[in-house]
Amino acid sequence: MSIISAEFQDRLRFEKRLRLLKWLAIFIFLILASRMAQWTILRHRQYSELARNNYVHPQRLEAPRGQIFSRDGKPLAVNRLTYSIWVSPFRLSKEEMHKTIVYLEDVLGRDFSEKEESALALRPRWKWQLLARNLPMELAAPILERKWELPGIRITPDFKRYYPEGAVTASVIGYVGRISQERMSSYIEKGYTPDDLAGVAGIENSYEDLLRGEAGTEIVQRDAHGRYVDTLETSPAVPGHDLYLSLDLDFQKLAYYKLEGRHGVIIVMNPANGNVLVMTCYPTYDSNEPGAPPRPTRPVSYLNKAIQENYPPASTFKLVTAMAGLDAGINPQEEYDCEGSYILPEWKKPFMCELPTGHGRINMRNAIKESCNVYFYQIARKIGAPRLLQWAILFGYGLETDIDLPFEVGGKLPLQSPDSIPTGELLYMSIGQGAISATPLQALISYCIFANGGRLVQPHLLLHHKDAEGHRTEFVPKSRDTTLPEESRRLIMEGLKGVVSTGGTAFQAGFSKEWKAAGKTGTAERPGRENDAWFICFAPYDAPEVAILVLIEEGGYGGATAAPLAREMLDYYFQNRVRLQSQ
Repeated sequence: MSIISAEFQDRLRFEKRLRLLKWLAIFIFLILASRMAQWTILRHRQYSELARNNYVHPQRLEAPRGQIFSRDGKPLAVNRLTYSIWVSPFRLSKEEMHKTIVYLEDVLGRDFSEKEESALALRPRWKWQLLARNLPMELAAPILERKWELPGIRITPDFKRYYPEGAVTASVIGYVGRISQERMSSYIEKGYTPDDLAGVAGIENSYEDLLRGEAGTEIVQRDAHGRYVDTLETSPAVPGHDLYLSLDLDFQKLAYYKLEGRHGVIIVMNPANGNVLVMTCYPTYDSNEPGAPPRPTRPVSYLNKAIQENYPPASTFKLVTAMAGLDAGINPQEEYDCEGSYILPEWKKPFMCELPTGHGRINMRNAIKESCNVYFYQIARKIGAPRLLQWAILFGYGLETDIDLPFEVGGKLPLQSPDSIPTGELLYMSIGQGAISATPLQALISYCIFANGGRLVQPHLLLHHKDAEGHRTEFVPKSRDTTLPEESRRLIMEGLKGVVSTGGTAFQAGFSKEWKAAGKTGTAERPGRENDAWFICFAPYDAPEVAILVLIEEGGYGGATAAPLAREMLDYYFQNRVRLQSQ
């Protein structure tokens, strides 16, 4: 009995201990399960994000910049495929990165020590430092072949801007370059990075938003040494818009090479629709090498003198003085005496005429034809400065033309207290000297307004642009109208037609009667230098479709230097009229 009792008691103790062990096991299991749930469920997002930040990274895909073409589709600015090399210190030791950098220095023949230090200082460390860009395939090839052995580098296709015509189109097309520190903050706000390129001058600058395109993104996975493993997701880049300009490349080349070696400007445009066919100036620069130093035979200037430099317009301004005189009631048939100079009692020296021996008795038509200064001095005294300046503004002087190019200047007019302008200064202004100055394009626009019967059409270079899907958007120029009395316009037109006819100041240039050209010479005085030569014309005078300006700095007499060049431009236009009138 006692034996059974002892065995029973032992069994009871065993079962009690077993139950305790079971409850302890269950308790431990519950603790482990709760921690597992916390790790795998409650903190899933946190740990997934941590893993993503460590091993999966977004990479920027550069957008091809839109290309630029002439009116007939000839390339003016295109992209050439090149390669860029980037480096990142992510999960690399300093020694591992240095080994990669040394290899790249040997292959490319460059010193990357400063960029290596910048890369090592990157935070967060998975960011990328641009090491080299615009590498041709022959330099990139050996690196591409060994990229799996080079931890921390990334090689991306890039696009180097190339300008097939170089200096011929530089004043219009401009170039791209690094973003300056002064402009960096505004560009960063638009989504640019410090390593991006942007338009610096010309069309490249004014249409930056269209040309730029939209960068894409790819999500890539890398191993513990920063080497590429897989691409998980891609959002492709969107190329920029292609631009088609009104510029005619063959015509532009003709003007450039005719001007080459002589400082000056040539512009050709259609006054009826504002299309600029030619705009060139000398000296200029090569868009492919904008930082190249000047050479003895090749001076360098970054100014587009057609819109960024002011000149005295000289006798081309007499168009304005004549219209102001007729508006004031001057009789165009009335003759004034010209003895070669005009004396103003309160002025120290006489006001000279173009012809030192004088023109004798002369009316408005012949004063325009023969460019008689003395006639216009006397007209100016009668009409006064306020009326003269009013008509100058109506003809576009003192105002930007709003051409689609950057950094245009607005010319100069003495608009402060015009009633107090001294009489002597007024006489100089009446012949386009003294306090009046204008850009060549402004002077040409004044003749376009006259040729159009008072209508100004915004001068422009863009015809249309196309997006990556081929959708085309036309450029629509602005316009405004100025009332020009028809009789006044007819009277002045007779004088302008006479300029290129027998006895006119541009007769010797040899303009064909079939062209029906009308224009005006100018010979501008500038202190300390030889006279500038001007000529502005349009044709046909009864239905104008082309207007031309030629300015030769220190070229002497406008009829002898600028007018013959304008005749060559007009000759080319009429030989290629059908092509140049089409878009």
